[in-house]
Amino acid sequence: MGSGYGFLLFPMALLLPSVRWFAVDHPGRSYERRVEFVAAFRDYRCEFAGVDIIREPLPFADARFMLVTFSEVLEHLPPERLNFVLSELARVLRPGGILLISSPSQTSLENRVRLFRGKSILAMPDEMISAKGIFGHIRLYTTSEMESVMSKLGFTLERCMIESNNSGYRGTPGSLRRRMYRFFELLEERLETLRLLGDTWYMAFRKNAA
Repeated sequence: MGSGYGFLLFPMALLLPSVRWFAVDHPGRSYERRVEFVAAFRDYRCEFAGVDIIREPLPFADARFMLVTFSEVLEHLPPERLNFVLSELARVLRPGGILLISSPSQTSLENRVRLFRGKSILAMPDEMISAKGIFGHIRLYTTSEMESVMSKLGFTLERCMIESNNSGYRGTPGSLRRRMYRFFELLEERLETLRLLGDTWYMAFRKNAA
C-alpha cells in the first residue's frame, strides 16, 4: 500500500521470488505510466493497481493476503478517512495475517523541539497536484493511538519499534547539523529511554482469528 517507486517492494520481490507481490498507489502518479516503471514491475513479477484508497475499496477479495505493508502513508491521509482505509486493509488480510505499519512519530525529539520553538510539526492541508485527496504530513499518530484503533479492528500488536533514521537527509554531507543528528542516533542505540524520542515508529499487528 503506497508503493511509490517500489523502493520497498522490489527488494522484497527479489529476496522472496516465490511470493506473489501486489502494489497499490494513487492513480494520479505520473511515473506510473512511464515505460521504465511498467518494465520494472514486469521484471520483478509484481502486479500494480492504481487506487484512490481514501475513496475506493481495494480491488481485492476478502482475506486475500497474508501480509500487508503500509509504510509512510498514514500521515498523508485525511483523518476522517482513516477508519475507512484501515478497515479495507483489515478486510483484505486473512485471519492470522500480518499488517506492517510505519509512520513518523508525533512525539519525536525533533517535533518536541519544533513545538518548543513555536513551529508547526505538520504541513498545511494542501492537496498534492498529482494525487487529489492526498496531502503532506497533516496528522501524526502515537503508538498508543495506533494500538487502540487497530485493536478495535480486530488486531493484536505483535511488536513495536521506535528509532531515529533521519541523519542521512538532514543538512548537507559533513555539516554540523548532520553530525548532530548522527550523534543522537548513536546515543539512541545505546540508551533505551531515548528511543521513545525516535522520529519513526514501526508496528507489526496480527489479525485475530475470530
